[in-house]
Amino acid sequence: MLKKVAIVTLNPYFCNAKRGSALRNPNVKLIIQKTHTVMKKLFLTFAFAVSALAMNAQLYVGGEVGAWRNWDDNHTSFNIAPEVGYNLSDKWAVGLEIGYNYEYQQGQDLNIFGLAPYARYTFANFGPVNLFLDGGLGYYKADGDLANDDSIFEVGLKPGLSVNLTDKLSFVSHVGFLGYRDADAIFRAVGVESGLGFDLSGQALTFGLYYNF
Repeated sequence: MLKKVAIVTLNPYFCNAKRGSALRNPNVKLIIQKTHTVMKKLFLTFAFAVSALAMNAQLYVGGEVGAWRNWDDNHTSFNIAPEVGYNLSDKWAVGLEIGYNYEYQQGQDLNIFGLAPYARYTFANFGPVNLFLDGGLGYYKADGDLANDDSIFEVGLKPGLSVNLTDKLSFVSHVGFLGYRDADAIFRAVGVESGLGFDLSGQALTFGLYYNF
């Protein structure tokens, strides 16, 4: 997750000219027109790709969201983890989860950003219920008053199940984690341990909804 944005000018004229005169410069107009054209092409390409996936009924989107407020301890917690995936077949899928978690306690805040790509194998079906196994890796970075450049890296397996509520909507849950995890101090302080093994704690239990195109 980028913390700072650097603005780089392609033409030194931008640094010394006023806005009005700069926009009248033919070189500036050409740069703006080319940039607009490129951005438009990128947007159309992305929209076409998403539409093509949706038409093939292979794309799914979803995720998890949660919020909590404890007034006695002055503690606020919020998390959101949108997810997008693609069904390669009836058994295999690939996806990406993008996570954000915010913690505020006693005047100090903590922001956690994460990326977790995965491959999913569905190994059993019982009517509307599907059992699957996600194999992938995750990287989570902390920033804020409570963090000191802390992060987590993990690689492993996450078993789960999905229940088809309708043709389009599914309930999804992950239960546990089997693999390797390297967690820095801020994460270990809240119970996320480093090491190798199998975790069935409440922190490894998640729920979410998927929409299937």
